[in-house]
Amino acid sequence: MRLSLTMIVKNEEDVLARALSTAAVYADEIVIVDTGSTDKTAEIARRFTDKVFSFPWVDDFSAARNYAVAKSTGDYWIWLDADDVVTLECARKILKIKDALDGKTDIIMLPYVLDRDETGRPLFSYYRERIIRRAPQFMWKGRVHEAIELKGTVVKKAPYILHAKPSERTSGTRNLDIYKKMAAEGEVFTPRDYYYYARELFYSGDMSAAEKAFRKFIDLPGGFSVNKVDACIMLSRCYVKLGDTLSAKRALFESFTFGIPTGEACCEIGIRFLSENDYQSAIYWFKRAHSVKPDIKSGAFIDTDCYGFIPFVWLTVCYDRLGDIENAYRYHLRAKKLRPDHPSVINNDRYFSGILK
Repeated sequence: MRLSLTMIVKNEEDVLARALSTAAVYADEIVIVDTGSTDKTAEIARRFTDKVFSFPWVDDFSAARNYAVAKSTGDYWIWLDADDVVTLECARKILKIKDALDGKTDIIMLPYVLDRDETGRPLFSYYRERIIRRAPQFMWKGRVHEAIELKGTVVKKAPYILHAKPSERTSGTRNLDIYKKMAAEGEVFTPRDYYYYARELFYSGDMSAAEKAFRKFIDLPGGFSVNKVDACIMLSRCYVKLGDTLSAKRALFESFTFGIPTGEACCEIGIRFLSENDYQSAIYWFKRAHSVKPDIKSGAFIDTDCYGFIPFVWLTVCYDRLGDIENAYRYHLRAKKLRPDHPSVINNDRYFSGILK
């Protein structure tokens, strides 16, 4: 089975070579679709492939990605963004996956890592459809935050793709502008659209509009339960910023109606009680957070720190404020074991060095 790498790019001269550096390990073909670059993106792309095409940008990510798929010829195709990274180790693992393809598997999902700790350990990730069998039913949908509908035989594998956007880059308002254009044109939003529209509003700073959009998504029938849980957490953050702390807590507890309490939700509840100086209640929820096991195959956004490091740091604070230095120090040592070079750990080390003397 042949595997094609498909990418859409625009003004990516600073990262494109990095993304393509290991592509030859696993891809039989590389297809690059440029949506209007004014820098050396196309020139860099041609160092890796002669299949470089132009596509006029029409405010539709799916249209551009489907054009790239149409230009590819593999039995399966894999997609990357220009600021993604595939380590050599993961590239070799993807090659093994490719070599085992037999046409019976429809979609292979791989972890998408969005953040790492000081040592490079993945912190924040979720599964995404990554390797897709060539078939008419597997096409990108959605003008923004596009996705492939999961159907047929879907399996999850271990090698991850690292999203490594340069720190100086800003996301801008492109995604939000597309959603606003869709609304102005009367386009019907799917539950997924409402979910990501709400997130874009939140990160743009429009808390009132984000609160309404998250509420709309949560109340809609349909939509993934893991997205509903995250929406409740995000809704809670909206209320905090709007000064409504009671509604913030209620939104977090509402997340339990969509599944087993997650470490992320328990941490947020703990922080809410901590902000009210209710240390005993905060301790209860932080302990619940680190006792939960993350469901890494659920498709949810997984913040690994919420299942260990973050609860340990806040338990250190809670016990210290209660005057229980012994337990405070015990949880500090647990946090230190996980992330010894984190600024909070370093500061707490100095603190305990002083008082323990």
